[in-house]
Amino acid sequence: MMIGGLRSLGLPARYVSGYLKSRRTPKPDAQPTNEGDLVGSEASHAWVAAWCPTLGWIQVDPTNDLVPSDRHILLAWGRDYDDVSPVKGVTLGGGSHTVEVAVEVTPIDESARR
Repeated sequence: MMIGGLRSLGLPARYVSGYLKSRRTPKPDAQPTNEGDLVGSEASHAWVAAWCPTLGWIQVDPTNDLVPSDRHILLAWGRDYDDVSPVKGVTLGGGSHTVEVAVEVTPIDESARR
């Protein structure tokens, strides 16, 4: 909806797909937008970017009501979900099928890479 609204105003907008890095143990009094787990942190996540001629691409995460930070890990961007779907494919065969998804993001220790 947000992308459609931005485009209807003549603003270039794109769908951004990626993941969220969440904290293992949120603080007991944590607010979901800044200290604890973010909505969408256990699976793929998406947010919106709009073009501003003077500032460039401005990103917004409307699900968590915040500006994306280093906790947002960008994988791809496109016109909509179909352009950047993290999983595509076809399942053939009979019977029932179940798909389970879990995501865990772990930062790399920069000192160990050197």
